[in-house]
Amino acid sequence: MRVLLLIPPTDLAKSYGGLRKFSNPQPSLGIAYVASSLRENGYDVKVVDAYVCGYDLEGIFNSIREFSPDVIGISVLTPSAEVVYEISRRIRTFSPGIKIVFGNLHASLFSDEVLTQNYADFVVHGEGELTMLKLIRSLENNGDLGSVTGISFRRNNNIVNNPPSPHIDNLDSLPFPAWDLFPMDRYATDPRTQVKKDFVELQILATRGCPNQCTFCSSHTERSLGSKYRMRNPKLVVDEMIYMYEKYGREVFSFMDLAFPLVKSHATEFCNEIIRRGYNKKFKWITECRVKPLDKDLLSLMKKAGCERLCFGVESGNNKILQSLKKNFTTEDVKKAVKMTSAAGLVADAMFMIGLPGETEEMINETIDFAKGLNIRYAIFNIFVPYPGCELYDTLNAQKKIRFKGWSDFTSYPGFSGGIPVYVPDGLTKDKLMYLQEKAMKSFYLRPRFIFNEILNFKGDKMGHYVDGLKCILFHKSNKQDKYENK
Repeated sequence: MRVLLLIPPTDLAKSYGGLRKFSNPQPSLGIAYVASSLRENGYDVKVVDAYVCGYDLEGIFNSIREFSPDVIGISVLTPSAEVVYEISRRIRTFSPGIKIVFGNLHASLFSDEVLTQNYADFVVHGEGELTMLKLIRSLENNGDLGSVTGISFRRNNNIVNNPPSPHIDNLDSLPFPAWDLFPMDRYATDPRTQVKKDFVELQILATRGCPNQCTFCSSHTERSLGSKYRMRNPKLVVDEMIYMYEKYGREVFSFMDLAFPLVKSHATEFCNEIIRRGYNKKFKWITECRVKPLDKDLLSLMKKAGCERLCFGVESGNNKILQSLKKNFTTEDVKKAVKMTSAAGLVADAMFMIGLPGETEEMINETIDFAKGLNIRYAIFNIFVPYPGCELYDTLNAQKKIRFKGWSDFTSYPGFSGGIPVYVPDGLTKDKLMYLQEKAMKSFYLRPRFIFNEILNFKGDKMGHYVDGLKCILFHKSNKQDKYENK
């Protein structure tokens, strides 16, 4: 049985506008794991990354015709849902015999809709490696679909939702991701996070799940990766890094964990394993992590093991907002973590959101000032988007405060792409919110201190990114920007 796994295209202009060069497509780790699981069990697998290859619908259908799959699996995230629906409609037209399987959180949340509308034959819920394998085996052998946990499907015009599959406890049982099925030469690194010239980082995973309960995040829910923190054997993580180095020449790795490091003993064992094998002098790695728990000893060990950069999900510079988001840390904790990170010789970045429920203009300005006061290299200022699956989506949707025309409106940079925010806090307007995002970016990136640091770390091969980013920040104006700036 032949299986084609499709990563759908995304309209970068609509999602990021003038900032699209700073959204460098990365290979899908989830698809890479599903592909390796299927291939290890004898199935012929092809991966089509229409996103990075820039395929339009015709390009996608050409790939499908060339491979002639029995099953097509498509990863569905909220912003790409409408594109995926159109792809599905077209597949039904020219090759109705192909079974279509949707996966990822958006498909899982709206499985009844996608099955009723005949966009998909099956929806895979949660982690896909073992569930997809069981489904393909059942289809191949005309087995009982009712026994395949973790899927939804149609039977006699009724929707059948099988019991969920348990999360994969033994992550070490999974084969390494099948990166050889991806067009690896097409991927690039955001110049803001590049740690080694001419080297594109490769995604890697040391853990799954997250015990934290941030209200804007859907990944910790049971429909996604769950709240149970599951850790791979650190030795196998290093084995994978070495394998990717020997096979693909990769020396830079980006950890895609929801929270890493979170357990100090696990992180310590991982770092010591790299050092013991001597690859701390060869490999460089970056990771997103939480402000807590971190300490000086662990940060120093991470630096010794090749870590170059940490990115903190700070979200807000206001303690009241942090508490409402269930972040379980304060602005003082953020300052302490950034200070320790810098003292250990690591670069610190931070991500912020503006337009959160309960936020006022004063609070947003407080976040902007807080970001500028931290010793961080880069700051990301996203307009808050209540993605389906998170606690805030359920709350705001019940209050009828989320307004959009289509799923592609769910973007963090609407002011730069000609869109409008799908949610605006009480007391603010859409125009004001977009203006405040632009203000945040200008006030952070046009500071003399930031410009001086960029000159010291100038990357000549990224000149186009610098020029486009500067033009976008300097010359882009939202509809009402003059009105607010002149007040």
